[in-house]
Amino acid sequence: MNKKPFLIVLGLALVFEGAQCQEHEVFVAQGSVAVLPCGDETSAPSHPTAVYWSRIVGDVKKTVWRREKSGLEFRPVRDPPRANCPVPNFGKADYSLHIAETTFEDGGKYLCEVEGKTRMRKFINLRVIKASLSPAVVIEGSSLEAVCHINPEMRSVKMNWKRNGISASITSKARISRVSQKDAGTWTCQVEYNGKVVEAATSLEVKGIVIPQDDSLLVYTDVGSSVSLPCVFTDGLIPNTIMWNRTSKTSNARLPLSASFNKSAGPSTSATIQRVEDGDEGMYTCSGMMGGLNGKRIKVQRTMELVVSRVLRSSSSSGNGLVKLTCHLSNSDQITSYEWLRVTYGPNNTQTVTSVQNTTSIRIQEATEKDAGEWVCRYYGKEGVLGNATYELYVMGAVKSENVRSGNKPAMVMGLGFLFLVIFLILFQMYRNYRRKRKILLYPAMETIVHQAANERERRERSRGKMVEACVGEPKPVCV
Repeated sequence: MNKKPFLIVLGLALVFEGAQCQEHEVFVAQGSVAVLPCGDETSAPSHPTAVYWSRIVGDVKKTVWRREKSGLEFRPVRDPPRANCPVPNFGKADYSLHIAETTFEDGGKYLCEVEGKTRMRKFINLRVIKASLSPAVVIEGSSLEAVCHINPEMRSVKMNWKRNGISASITSKARISRVSQKDAGTWTCQVEYNGKVVEAATSLEVKGIVIPQDDSLLVYTDVGSSVSLPCVFTDGLIPNTIMWNRTSKTSNARLPLSASFNKSAGPSTSATIQRVEDGDEGMYTCSGMMGGLNGKRIKVQRTMELVVSRVLRSSSSSGNGLVKLTCHLSNSDQITSYEWLRVTYGPNNTQTVTSVQNTTSIRIQEATEKDAGEWVCRYYGKEGVLGNATYELYVMGAVKSENVRSGNKPAMVMGLGFLFLVIFLILFQMYRNYRRKRKILLYPAMETIVHQAANERERRERSRGKMVEACVGEPKPVCV
């Protein structure tokens, strides 16, 4: 018997009606829904179809989900029903397996078997991506390692780490020796395969000082105002000690804190300067000691710059009464523009603000009453208004007084009170002198008696004087 024609017929049967075997790669992030594709375009939608989904573990095939041609559906009893094959899709010859809330352990090789008009087999490698941080919660200054895992492992893929959307590493691992608050947030592992990108993300919490996040903070204030210097620690993080110190920006020499500097109690509170004086600008550092891993003490600190603004006054040398006001800041690097405002007050403390000009300096005629009032220099940065510096000019007739801040008003009131007291004493003394000159007494009867007594005394003195003169003129005076 010639077996050759029989083998040819058998081969053609296997090609057209035999089993089809395919293999696919599926990448999915841990916790998302995995869809393992399995479709049969050769089967007619009306033809009864049996679908078997299994997982290959070593040499053992374990059933994940199956459906017989009769419509009976079988699922493992011991596992939660996370895997299923949507039956409505069978009409489209789509027998894909859906796995909800994919775990890292779900990764592996799966087998899809479809028995319909033809028999089809597909192998799918499900690779689950997981992003992990070690440790998940760190303290500023400690080390961190980020690792991108794939189960099962695969070397011919491209990996990339991103931190808050910014590339941090182009390998499966990223290491940071000193963690800062800028490292907190979302870490994303990107896996690229055959032009497709799958991302797995995790979050990182960094304990330490959350406000401010880094050492680039500039705090703006003006002379005479109060200001808050923020130093807020993470909730639940209590440092052993909190210290504040001040240094010079140029020489880095240590400087004394302001006389009105006040450090509030508690780990998450800010220090305040009740009244900023000229010369309080500089670098302020808040630091705290706390325990880290393995009992190691870690020092967490934040440095911020206090920028003090003031208005400098200069008069014209020509004597024409012009005054130049200049807006001065101890650090103007971040200033983009200035604006001078005129503030006037009306009845019921109504306030009117008028923009005058946008320059660093302004000239005003200080001798006239129309220039009296409050002048404000407002300075701007890229993010908007940064602060104000105020100059107040008071005019009383032809006499004027000026102060840099409204905080000098008590001194002006005391000066005016002293002036009125001196004027009152002068007028009172003039009144007393007038009464003494006119000899105005409060009791008329007493005045008459006094005058009569004075006249009688004067008459007696005159008569006695005449008797003395008569005795002196006689040769032999006889005087009794």
